[in-house]
This record gives sequence, structure tokens and C-alpha cells, in this order.
Amino acid sequence: MQSARRRGAGAPRDVVRWAESGRGPVLVGVLALTALFRLPYVWSPLSSDEGGFLLVAHQWGTTDGSLYGNQWVDRPPGLLVLFRLADLGSGLLGDRVALRLVALVLALVAVAAAWFAGRVVGGARGALAASLVMAAVTSTPVFSGPRLMTAMPAVTFVTVCVALTLAATYEATTPRARASLAAAAGVAGATALMMKQNFADGFVFAAVLWLLVGRRGWKLAAACAAGAALPLLATLWWAAAGPGVGALWEAMYGFREQAVGVILGSSTVGPEARMRVFALALLGSGAVFLAAVTVWAGVRERRRPIAVATLAVAAYAVVGIAGGGSWWRHYALQLALPLSLGAALAIRSGLVRVVRVTVGLTLVSTLVGVLWLAPAAVQGRPSSGTAVGEWIRERAVAGDAGLVAYGSPQVLRVAGLYAPYPYSWSLPVRVRDPDLEQMTALLDGAHAPEWLVEMGSFTWWGIDTAAFDDAVATRYREVADVCGHRVFLRADVVRDLGATTWCPSLYGRTTPES
Repeated sequence: MQSARRRGAGAPRDVVRWAESGRGPVLVGVLALTALFRLPYVWSPLSSDEGGFLLVAHQWGTTDGSLYGNQWVDRPPGLLVLFRLADLGSGLLGDRVALRLVALVLALVAVAAAWFAGRVVGGARGALAASLVMAAVTSTPVFSGPRLMTAMPAVTFVTVCVALTLAATYEATTPRARASLAAAAGVAGATALMMKQNFADGFVFAAVLWLLVGRRGWKLAAACAAGAALPLLATLWWAAAGPGVGALWEAMYGFREQAVGVILGSSTVGPEARMRVFALALLGSGAVFLAAVTVWAGVRERRRPIAVATLAVAAYAVVGIAGGGSWWRHYALQLALPLSLGAALAIRSGLVRVVRVTVGLTLVSTLVGVLWLAPAAVQGRPSSGTAVGEWIRERAVAGDAGLVAYGSPQVLRVAGLYAPYPYSWSLPVRVRDPDLEQMTALLDGAHAPEWLVEMGSFTWWGIDTAAFDDAVATRYREVADVCGHRVFLRADVVRDLGATTWCPSLYGRTTPES
């Protein structure tokens, strides 16, 4: 009997030992777990950003005018290229499946890169800890991880950049191998910036690490800079031949300065509420505990360059998240890399039991979040915004155009409508068309869109004007209420409308993202 008990007690230990062995099948298991976390959300409704960037990518190259075709967004072109690829796949797979498969591939690459980075930092146990943290943080619904959020591609390339940086610094055995790996790190780091312009995390890590490792660091930095020049020069060439370098810089950086001023000058109720939710999300996901472990390990290992670089990139991520001022939950994805490195660093520092408990709690939190929302996702329920798009799609005809006031571009994508107004998100409207002059001119003009949707209220932020109200009153008639959102049709347009009040079972009400 005692022998049987000992064998039973030893079984979990044997599993832990096998998992921490660092063998190839363990990595495959972590990748499979990542896929399982994300699988139910293949059928979840499009988020505002997902639908919006598909809309922009689809119209990019088919129209003339603004930065991306007739659309303007404050994002670099690499992200739009990625969504263009998803848009091409959506014809065969549908929007949801195409987007989520792209997101899955990105997540798998990020987890594999975290594994190799963790191995350099903390050996086989560090590899397991880093990859599991990356899998949990990037897959939790708490941070909208299963969707193709704008931060996910940048997280992937940043993690690849750091893994290559560590390999160039500590594993390569010849000068040529070190230079090649450092150059590849530069390519990955610059590509991350072309996905989301504030994700210089890989360069921050590399700069601090190479500054502290001595003379060889300067050679590696030079090779990294040479690699980074490739995607950056390609982007500048595209900009110079198209919208102009100044226009691209304005979209990526100049606009953000203006946007912060608008956010700070607007009502603080929304950002403050989101900040509270953000804090709860950090707590509920386990990220707070992972952050504590990262700082603890970093302080214990402060004499090691890797520890200082990890703390530096963690600090940079916090500044980047707070600096945006909007506190959307998916911004927390920027923490995935430093938290993964922190877990591996804690292993190296001897905090094995602490890491096991903390990583275990994070995985449980992710699993609970997945199971909680999975039934509604698998059923393919719409959000309130995509429900509006579905209602219009059944009634619109080919060539119809639409405008959503304000934001929520996923409505137009789901409805299959053309977007004639250049600002499909709310924040660009408030920054670049604050008096609604362009929007009102469109509604009053000869090419006014057939459909107009009120998301929430036309009076949001107090930017509606008498001219805008008059254009709506004289050119449009209200034809439906879909899940609390009013739908208008141009007065001279006739469509077979059917039911004018409708709301199916929802996945969850969404707030338009800026």
C-alpha cells in the first residue's frame, strides 16, 4: 500500500521533470496548448480593429487619396500588409477564420521564440517557463489575445528579435555566425516597428545587453543596425514613391502627439473606467504576479547584463502602455516578452518553486477565461456592432457605401459596404476632423453614402454640429434599431428592409476602440 502511494505521489513529479527536461516534444506540447487556447475563438466576432484593418487593407490599392487608398489610419504599412494577406484568405475561409489563423501562426512563432530565448536565460526550465508565459499572456481572452489585435504581430517580431539577440551574444561560436544572427535580430526588430510603431522593445533589450557585455557588443550592434536598415529603407522607399515620407511620419508619430492632447482634453470618464478594468485584467490574468517575479529576479541578478536588459524592456513596456492614455486591455500584450524573460530569469536565480506556482496560476487563469467565453464564441454569436453589419448586409446591394458615427469600422466590413469617409476610427475623427466638416460635406454631397449608423450617440464627445445634425435630418431617415444602434438610410434610396427592430443573442457588447 505504501509503495503504491509513493508511486502515485511520484507520478506528478515525473511529469514535471519531463516537462522541464527541455526536449523537443515538450516544445511541441506547449505549441499544442497554445493552439487549444485559441481554437474556440476562431469563430468569435470581429473586433473593431480587426474589421477596420481588413476594411482598410481591402480598399488599399483600389482607390486614390489618403495614406492607404482612400483611408487614413495611424499605423505603419507592415501591419496593413499583414491584414491584406488575411483579406486575401478571407474569400475562401471567411473573415473570422482567416484572421484567427494568422493570429495563431504569429502566436506559435512567438511561443517558439520565447522558448529559445528562455533556454539561453535559464536553461531547459527557463525555456519551459518563458514559453508557457508567452502562451498564456498572448492567448488569454482577458487581453483579447485570441484575436488578431494590432499588438500581436509586433509581439511576435520583438520576441524573435530578442531570441536572435541572445543567440548572437551567448551561443554563436564564430564571428560570422554572431554577425548574421545580430543582423537577423535587426530585421526582426525593425519589422516589429513596421507592425506597431512604439514596439522598439527588441532594440531596447539589445542596446542595453550589448552596452553591458563589453567590446563585442559594439560589433553586434553594428550588424544589427545593418539588418534593421533593410525593412526601414524599404518602407521609406514605398513612402517616397507613394504618400510621402512626411505623411507616413505624421501617421506613425505626429498624430500620436496630437491624439494624446485630445484624449487628455476630453472627458476622463472613459479612460479612467478603462484604466480600472485594465488593472483588474492584470490582476485576474496573473500578470501582476509575473511582474513581481520579474522585478524580484531582476534585482537578485542585477549584476548580469541579461537581468538589466530584462528590467529595461519591462520598464519600456510600462511606459509604452501608459503613454497611450487609452488603456485598452490588449495593450497589455506588450508585457508578454518581459514577463516571459522574467520567468526564465527567476529560474536562473533559483526561484524555481515561485515560478512554478506563478506560471501555474497564469495558465489556470487563461484556461478559465477560455472556458468562460468559449461557448458563445463557438456558437458564432455576433457582437452588437457586427450584428448591425449583418442586418445591413442582408439589405444592401452591391456598391452601397456606409458611414459609422463614430468608429466601429467592423460594421462596414461585415456589411460589405464601401467606406468613403477617410477616418474609420473615432480618435482620428476627433483629431483630424473635430468639427465634422469633412463628414458633413460627405453627407451633404453628391456621393453621400446610402447607409449611416449611429454607434452609441451622435453627441459623443460633443463634436456634433448644427450642420451635421441638419445633414442627417434632411438627407437621411431612420429605418432600424439593431441592438440599440440606430440605422439610417439615405432619403432617396429604397431598400427592402423587412424587420426594423432586431437583436440576436450576443457574444458581448463592444465599445468602439479608438
